[in-house]
Amino acid sequence: MRPPIDVVLALLDKVKPAGAGKWKACCPAHPDKDPSLGIKEADDGKVLLHCWAGCTIDQIVSAMGLEMGHLFPGETKQRRGPSKAAVMHEQLVYHIGINAMQRGNRLDAKDRERFETAKRRLGVSP
Repeated sequence: MRPPIDVVLALLDKVKPAGAGKWKACCPAHPDKDPSLGIKEADDGKVLLHCWAGCTIDQIVSAMGLEMGHLFPGETKQRRGPSKAAVMHEQLVYHIGINAMQRGNRLDAKDRERFETAKRRLGVSP
């Protein structure tokens, strides 16, 4: 497996060294004749990119035909289970439902169904 820096540099035009572990090149996300993309290989092998013309990292990576994971060393692992944000969202839905019921409010059918879905996803016993 090629190091991320080798993959990135091979996809860029007018690549020139700019110091130890640093390069500059034309940004692939916009019409660039004078290199405006800064590239750096971090100590841990990550590739850091910065376009001085203002292109976002997503625009740059997409223009190279890559994904964000290509900027990081090692094998990409598929996530197992929900993200932390998804779990936090389900916890919020669950706590809102519990709070409403403790105050004596009745959940309508749609809210009750969503509350039950959150309970199931969180593994909360009935």
